[in-house]
Amino acid sequence: MPLTAEIAQRMIQASQDKARELGVAVCTAIVDANGRLFAFGRMNDAPWISIEVSQGKAFTGALMGRDGPELQQMQPAMISSLSLLHGRGLIPMGSVTTLREGGTLIAGIGCSGATDEQDGECAHAARDAYAG
Repeated sequence: MPLTAEIAQRMIQASQDKARELGVAVCTAIVDANGRLFAFGRMNDAPWISIEVSQGKAFTGALMGRDGPELQQMQPAMISSLSLLHGRGLIPMGSVTTLREGGTLIAGIGCSGATDEQDGECAHAARDAYAG
């Protein structure tokens, strides 16, 4: 199933619902498989820096095709080099989440505004909402 605007908005809503359940405010970014911003949502009271951080997390997931725990195993020099090559900061946090269907990468999902664990819970809620 392709990523559509309707699906992406449902995913953002799911991440925000999870954030409310956790008592936090987050920004949620969804990028396509090429790392281009597809959809974005910012909750009231989400820190302004979370705008860029959520997009950086989503981009990192899409570019690397890996989730946070795998990214954290990579050598810091590799992450730094790739950041320089792409002219954009990569953020290999545990909360980085990818969306796959079969073996195909569909999207990168990044949430930011709370602890990395809470951000991850929100990103996973977004991922889980993809199928409806």
